[in-house]
Amino acid sequence: MKKKRRSAKRIIGGILFIAAFIVFAYISCSVAVHSSDLENCEDTYLYRVYGYDRNRYLRNHDRADEVEDDYSVSDETGEVVALPAAAPAAAVVPETVPVPSDPEPTVEPTPEPTPAPTRAELNAAALGLPAPPDIDINDWQYILVNGEHPLDPPDYAPANLVYLNMTGDDTDIRTGYDGNRQVVDALIAQPLIDMTQACKAAGLPVYLSSGYRSYSEQAANFKRVCENNGISDGKNYDGYYITMPAGCSEHQTALCCDITDYYHQIKNDAIAEVATVQWLMEHCSDYGFILRFPTDKREITQVMGESWHFRYVGLEAAKYMTENNLCLEEFVALYNT
Repeated sequence: MKKKRRSAKRIIGGILFIAAFIVFAYISCSVAVHSSDLENCEDTYLYRVYGYDRNRYLRNHDRADEVEDDYSVSDETGEVVALPAAAPAAAVVPETVPVPSDPEPTVEPTPEPTPAPTRAELNAAALGLPAPPDIDINDWQYILVNGEHPLDPPDYAPANLVYLNMTGDDTDIRTGYDGNRQVVDALIAQPLIDMTQACKAAGLPVYLSSGYRSYSEQAANFKRVCENNGISDGKNYDGYYITMPAGCSEHQTALCCDITDYYHQIKNDAIAEVATVQWLMEHCSDYGFILRFPTDKREITQVMGESWHFRYVGLEAAKYMTENNLCLEEFVALYNT
């Protein structure tokens, strides 16, 4: 019986001991710092030596640069105490750098529209010619008179006729009638004087053979030439005019003049070899005149070559026609549709 009682006591004592141990362990776990309460504990040595004071551990191991004073262990209670968060570092405000504004865009000037080519330019280009002068083809100096383009009216007479010295010995421009002087339109008087004076200055004798002819004068001239040559239409055996019917002669405009050498007044093919006429053919465009009926343009003018017949057309047209070997018919055609 006594043995049984001792055994029961031992069992009860063991149970009580185990219960006490469990209670003690429970209480210890409640107040102790768990490993989950410590962030990044290096090892259990922290707990044993420094009582979870990680900062102290790190300072003692020269690792102060890794210390993050965001918690510590209370010396009184042993609890982990969160430290006040360090004030955040002041934000570094970058120095304001002025942003350059976009430069004002360069406004390109609006190019002037290229004008459309004129009819004359197109016609000239089609013939391989440079652009002709910008002129009014209906102006007085470009009047075209020939067998196909008679004057309108046929008995047309210029309004302002003047009288010039035929040999260029003086430069008077007379407005009163003088039968001993040559007659031309006042519009061409000064250019004609300038040309004859230049010719004389070159040492060449000049003679104004025939200028203006009225309708009646041209009619009489036509009849005379036809009778002398045994023709009726004013044309030679090659079919070219040697004299024009009244109303179809350029002389009736008073814008032209037959000019010869004073000592060679006969107007025939041979006169083209005379120095005075050669000088006039070479320099006439400098004064606004052209050789009106070149021999190589007979198919176009329908007039036999007349190396003595000079017509005023103005400086621009004279230069262009001479440089491009055009007769008046060809030049006027550039401006027509």
